[in-house]
Amino acid sequence: MTESAGYLIDKLDALLKEGFSVEGDGLEAKVRKLGSELPEDLRESLRQLAKESNGLDKDGAIQFAFRCGQAHERLESLAQSRLAANIAFLGSDGTPPLELEQNDLDAIARFVKLRDQILKTVADYTLKFLLVSVILLALGMSLGLI
Repeated sequence: MTESAGYLIDKLDALLKEGFSVEGDGLEAKVRKLGSELPEDLRESLRQLAKESNGLDKDGAIQFAFRCGQAHERLESLAQSRLAANIAFLGSDGTPPLELEQNDLDAIARFVKLRDQILKTVADYTLKFLLVSVILLALGMSLGLI
């Protein structure tokens, strides 16, 4: 394995370790442990890269480096998507959300419906009060009382 090929494989290996929290000896072992978490074409590409890194000649080095770069970009994108999905399911304090029972969800739905009805009623009375106040102000001004 050439020095540059080893470096590129090590970068892919480190990305799998950091981004996907997978342990193993070498790139192929980590890809095997991830299993279906990676798309099939990316898995095959990573396996092929790990095999090719051993018997690399100078002519194939540029193509190998290009394919390693493509694999690195895809892995990085998948790792960031995975991280974003994990963060989306955490509470503001970092704890996972609670799983609610169906009766709890029904109680929340009833509460939201009651809250919306109360807010609508308050808004209606507030609007009516404002309209009556404006009418009284206009009458008071027209009669010269204000």
